[in-house]
Amino acid sequence: MNRQEALTGAGFQTADQMMRRVVSTGSKPLDTLLGGGFEMGLVHLFYGSRCLNEDLLRAAVQVQLPEERGGINSPTIIIDSANMIRIDKLTDLSFELGLEPEDVMDRVYISRAFNSSQTYELVMNQLDQFFERAPARMLIVAGLPDLYITEGLTGEGLQQLSHMATRLMAFTLSRGIVTLVSAPSSPKSPDLPAGGKALASCAQVHVNVAESAAYFKYTLAKHPQYPVRRASRSKPVSFGTTLPLSHFLGEEEE
Repeated sequence: MNRQEALTGAGFQTADQMMRRVVSTGSKPLDTLLGGGFEMGLVHLFYGSRCLNEDLLRAAVQVQLPEERGGINSPTIIIDSANMIRIDKLTDLSFELGLEPEDVMDRVYISRAFNSSQTYELVMNQLDQFFERAPARMLIVAGLPDLYITEGLTGEGLQQLSHMATRLMAFTLSRGIVTLVSAPSSPKSPDLPAGGKALASCAQVHVNVAESAAYFKYTLAKHPQYPVRRASRSKPVSFGTTLPLSHFLGEEEE
């Protein structure tokens, strides 16, 4: 028996034997940017403009689709410290994907945090109970450092963020789930996430999200396999713009 056979027989897998399992983001440009979608077993950190909340909500709906449509037929557990839940948006996304909004809502489990202590408690002590109650394969932690920043980020706060980041990375890997975490940009370095170095280092995938008048812009700033690259998607066209009456009547000739 050679070394390769011995390793295989012992339950080990070489890199070429391992297959990435990805879940569609629900957005073609974002899927392309990430090499197919969100990778199970990894923590994905979205940071930048608050428009990224729409991408998180889309993911919570997309993941409920069957595998042949890019989902994994899974509920989603959300720890929300950013007040990002919009029922109207979840409803619109459900209709876009041909799902019943009430059925979608029944499979989105939300725990809202109102201060940093609650955020810490939910992440550090409640995750196992959440996943025992709901067979979810996606975890969304919206605005992980937001309440710490609002309350004034201290040394103790940074230490707690470090604990939570490490906990999320280990929990995601052990359960083989998709974890999406969001944060604002660093006020000192807008191209970097806020929340300290630990949060950044424990997330294997970083996506910076910016917004212009016509586009949402994504930068893949960190990934285990892909280089820094960019993608964008256009905003939906708005109809019904209000125009002044003079636009229709024209200006009087002198």
